[in-house]
Amino acid sequence: MRERAPYTAAERNVEFIEIAGRHGTLMRDRGTFKNVQEEVPVYLFAEDRCRTNIRQEANELFSWLKSAQGWCELTYSDDARYFMRATVSAELSLKEVFYLFYVGEGVIPFVRQPQRYVQDGQRIRTITKQDTVLTNPELFESQPKITVYGTGDITLYVGNKTVVLKGITDPITLDTEMGNSYTTVNGVITSANHKVSNALPNLGLGDTPFNWIGNVTKIEVTPRWWSI
Repeated sequence: MRERAPYTAAERNVEFIEIAGRHGTLMRDRGTFKNVQEEVPVYLFAEDRCRTNIRQEANELFSWLKSAQGWCELTYSDDARYFMRATVSAELSLKEVFYLFYVGEGVIPFVRQPQRYVQDGQRIRTITKQDTVLTNPELFESQPKITVYGTGDITLYVGNKTVVLKGITDPITLDTEMGNSYTTVNGVITSANHKVSNALPNLGLGDTPFNWIGNVTKIEVTPRWWSI
């Protein structure tokens, strides 16, 4: 890297509406954030200086960045507490500089999702006791993955939110980020949305207690805490 990556907070997804006869504007806040365009300036050094240019190294770099499909994890070494989900979809270009040293320079044009996820928020928390509390260290509600191990009819309380589960026979996963509920039996994922009533719960700011009614042996929570 030629310099530190820029530190960019995502743009909030809002619409400003002008109304005749009214000072200023109304603001419609959609409650979401937009993707971030984040260019990282880099040098590329030739691995083998017997070559006359850096084209082979550039090709290997471009192939590596472009071969990945979908969102991939991006972590900066000076911000190891967080990771982001990013991709490189735009064209890539490097120009050769310092010819005698076989060095190229350019930028990697990342497009990343607005969230900067807390690394520790990807760790599974196992809950076996009523009134167990998870504490969100950030200032945004997170969309967790919650797996309930139990049988029969279960009422799950996540903070002030209630989720009703009907006729549970296998562990059921409530993935708020995906907006889906499912079971996994012998490696086969099967939709279980028909067994779930009410909206899937977020983890709010501060403390969130977990409670339930019914036969529950344990609950596994991946909190997915994040900042911008």
